[in-house]
Amino acid sequence: MKQLRVFFLIGISVLLLHSCYSVQFKVSNGQAEPCDTEREDWLSGYCVRELDTVVKVGTITKENPINIKDCESGALHTVEYRNTFGGILLYLVTFGRKRQVKIKYVCIKESN
Repeated sequence: MKQLRVFFLIGISVLLLHSCYSVQFKVSNGQAEPCDTEREDWLSGYCVRELDTVVKVGTITKENPINIKDCESGALHTVEYRNTFGGILLYLVTFGRKRQVKIKYVCIKESN
């Protein structure tokens, strides 16, 4: 019985650790939009915008679920997509109809 509990706890912890991840994309050309921020992560010095929303997902999508309008240059320099355990729980509870989206992005500096 004790071995079963240990196995169960290890299985739950492995599932929790694998469910939290982030994906980062960065372009090789173009200069990021600078900003004076006091961030202490890898995006310090950049003007970071964050998007935290819940998106409805369906088999037929009539519009873009995420629309980023506040980049004046119209291009993205850096994008970080984060998936958390809470987001996966929401996805499972709603049977795949809703997905939590957490995105951090930096726009490309507009050239004069």
